[in-house]
Amino acid sequence: MMKIQNITINKYKAFQRSENIKVGGKNVFIYGENGSGKSSVYYALKDFFQSSVENIDMAKLRNLYLTDGETDCAIEVEFDGNAKFTLNESTKTTNVVSITDCNRLKSFITYKNLMAVHNVKIKDKIDVFDLIVNGVLKHFKSQTITNGIELKTLWDEVILESKKTVARGTGDFNQFRQKQYAVQAKADLLNNALNKLFLTGNPDYLGPEINQILTRLAPGLEIELLRNTVQIDNKGNVNGWPKILLKVTNNGTSLENKQPHFTLNEAKLSAIAISIFLGAILRQAKFSGDLKVLFLDDILIGLDNENRLKLLELLQENGVEESKRLFRGFQLFITTYDRHWYEVAKVHLRDWKFLEFYKGDNGPVIIDNDKGDLERAEDYFDAYDFPAAANYLRKVIEQSLLEKLPDYYTVNEKVRGLIKPPNLETLIDRLRIYYEELELQPPINLIDSLKKYKTILFNPMSHNDIKSPIYKNDLLDAFKVVDDLNKINLPKIDLLIEKNKVFKIALPAITYEAEFTLAGNLYKIDNEGTNTITSPKLALSFWKREGVDYAMDSGSPPQQYSQAERLRIVSRGPYNLTQILSSLNRTFTDRGVANIVETDLKNAMVCEGKTLTQWLV
Repeated sequence: MMKIQNITINKYKAFQRSENIKVGGKNVFIYGENGSGKSSVYYALKDFFQSSVENIDMAKLRNLYLTDGETDCAIEVEFDGNAKFTLNESTKTTNVVSITDCNRLKSFITYKNLMAVHNVKIKDKIDVFDLIVNGVLKHFKSQTITNGIELKTLWDEVILESKKTVARGTGDFNQFRQKQYAVQAKADLLNNALNKLFLTGNPDYLGPEINQILTRLAPGLEIELLRNTVQIDNKGNVNGWPKILLKVTNNGTSLENKQPHFTLNEAKLSAIAISIFLGAILRQAKFSGDLKVLFLDDILIGLDNENRLKLLELLQENGVEESKRLFRGFQLFITTYDRHWYEVAKVHLRDWKFLEFYKGDNGPVIIDNDKGDLERAEDYFDAYDFPAAANYLRKVIEQSLLEKLPDYYTVNEKVRGLIKPPNLETLIDRLRIYYEELELQPPINLIDSLKKYKTILFNPMSHNDIKSPIYKNDLLDAFKVVDDLNKINLPKIDLLIEKNKVFKIALPAITYEAEFTLAGNLYKIDNEGTNTITSPKLALSFWKREGVDYAMDSGSPPQQYSQAERLRIVSRGPYNLTQILSSLNRTFTDRGVANIVETDLKNAMVCEGKTLTQWLV
């Protein structure tokens, strides 16, 4: 199947400059406030496809606010295989079979097409002629059904022809007859289309396709379409107006003569209207090529919450085999101004492309949810959505810290009895701790800035006016801090000795032995080319001198420390090599033996058959 990969719109309607919308062959869901430009995408694609069969005056569609005198209003659509087609003010390359075939589907609908729902009179007979002909199927056309003319145009031409006046005088009868023939010819085209589309038993009857959709949007409802054709009198006037009547059943019970207005509210009528539109497209799609595009512009506003969700489920068709999906092969586009339902759609619609449109100084600001968090923060900033920009900056900082810090500095933390991922404040503290544990000077200015913006910026309520210049300036400074964080290279470390390794020491000169446990990992550090090793921190667990456990440093025969003193000595740890060496040399001095140096101590400390000196190589 052929899919749209990229859409480039330049100076068309709301677009004041060239914008490339990367679609990537996916279905697309667009959120945008009113006036943000999302509907300009709808009309851009609609005009692009329509230009395959008629000329579109792009100069008249140029952005009204531009005064540059240029003639470069253009729409370019790129399909699979880098196939690009263009519609601009001077030329078009859209008159190719695939685009023309897709245009025949008439698969673009906007909420305005559903407005006729409000005009439907719920009586014993439900007439939806206006809803269909002036609404959901106004652009429907087929060579075999409507003679290649849009359905609404067929009706308009009947009215236009019937309103032509006949001059009074000689030959009135012949002139009336000529008018009658002319109007009847137009009426025959319309009646032929109505018979084919809305008369049961006809091969082109839309009922089966409509009910296929309707049963999913409004379970229990089923319709049969009946039509009254237009009648023309002998003077060429319309004296029998056309009707398209709904025969509705609800859970198998006919609503005829049962006051259907109690069952058919506007939401269900909207579901019927959408079903008619989609049913007609499904019928036409049977005869179309590989390119199928369906664009629904803001039609969610015509549905209640339950039917909105059902429509999303209908389009997604999770769990349905590919061959049985109603809209297989279609590339779907949906727009909405309802932020809540945009978020709902992100949960329910898998593998879709999600875009957000905001009003910007130079036309739409487009936020691509596939972009990285920093790009999205920049886009939200350009769209003046400062809280959203701050939120994504926070994500950028958290992710950067998670990536830079070693895994054991990013482990989950226990909060009120629950295990949770470390929050931003914890990660900033762990950045400081990382440097301190490596006995290096932390980047204090960066850490202070991170803490500052964590407090005053990443909580939008810290400003009374979230669009104030102060908030904007804070964000600009925060972008610089993020840049500084991304540029910093944390010291690289190689693990030399894991913590909890037990080192034994034996010093025959003073008849001394002891056991120390490594209290923390020992690392080799590469800090931008400067190599160092962290100092060992050792917890004293046992010692003996001249056969006396927990002996004092001096005196012979040695005396044993009390239990309280032993606990005090152990709890003072862990000790570094300098502290251990100082304690041992007091004993060496007391016994009249030459003191040792740090190298002697490292050579005397053994773990798993290797001296500490050997471990540190």
